[in-house]
Amino acid sequence: MACLRNLFKSENCPEKDIFRVKISHYGVLNQKKIIYYIAEDDGNLGFFAMYRYWIEYLYFADICGYIPVIYSGPDFQYKEKKKVNGTNNAFEYYFVQPASVSVQNAKISRNVVNADIVHRQMVELVLTGKYSNYKVNKRYMNMMAYIVNKYMQFNQITWEYISNGIKRLSIEGEKILGVHIRGTDFRSGYHDHPVYITEEEYFHEIDLLFRKGMYTRIFVATDDTRILNNFMKRYGEQICFYDDIKRSKTNQSVAFSKDERKNHKYFLGLEVIRDMYTLSICSGLVAGVSQVAICAQINKLARKEHYEDIKIIDNGLNKNNHFFMRY
Repeated sequence: MACLRNLFKSENCPEKDIFRVKISHYGVLNQKKIIYYIAEDDGNLGFFAMYRYWIEYLYFADICGYIPVIYSGPDFQYKEKKKVNGTNNAFEYYFVQPASVSVQNAKISRNVVNADIVHRQMVELVLTGKYSNYKVNKRYMNMMAYIVNKYMQFNQITWEYISNGIKRLSIEGEKILGVHIRGTDFRSGYHDHPVYITEEEYFHEIDLLFRKGMYTRIFVATDDTRILNNFMKRYGEQICFYDDIKRSKTNQSVAFSKDERKNHKYFLGLEVIRDMYTLSICSGLVAGVSQVAICAQINKLARKEHYEDIKIIDNGLNKNNHFFMRY
């Protein structure tokens, strides 16, 4: 990593063109720094798929010694048309900038490297052997945990939302088994997406862990009302969940849903952040292969914590040429 860092920091190194790290000059600010400008807004991504993009770009910036700045462009699925919390930058709806440089100052800085998709693909390829995939390993998780700990900080509004939600659940001090189960669009079996896992498969794993007598309750995070209802029927008062979350009774992803509530897209982001973080503070985790479950594990590691039990149910990826459709 030290050699790679030195390579990227040398302005006269022609090999850098391979990695698309051309330095642009936009102004006179930050003359002794190299700003890494991350402008990512893939409209087909759910929140934590985008979150992984951000932290992979941040990893690239970190090893290169660059100063990262993040801007979420107009196509980001959680961006509102008007300002939220005083900003038009949807990243800043939820987080503080990872370094001391603002978007405005980045645009008039002397030395700016614009993030390129090749950068984050290279990070995934080096750490996991593949890119743009659900398959993660311990090395990847530990490196991303380091990045989250160093760079990803919730803003005050987001943190208060999370903290108040956890207090309402009254789970602090208890041994809680966190369960994350994806429904909605996962039922459609899209190509290169995880195979849908039924409630019955989850029930089997949950019951095995509950027999240990360690857990007092189950926290359920799901995007699917039908799944939540089935959990309520089976476990009754043993489960807890957030009752103010937008869920769906159809096979359409909630991330791409429409609603008349004010700042609907913004709240979709807040809700899934709170679910992810709550899963990360549970003592045990049962989940399928999903971006939320991956990021819950990363956030737990970022706090130097570990699950006492973890079961990731993995039935592989669909291979059927039935490609993802937002609507």
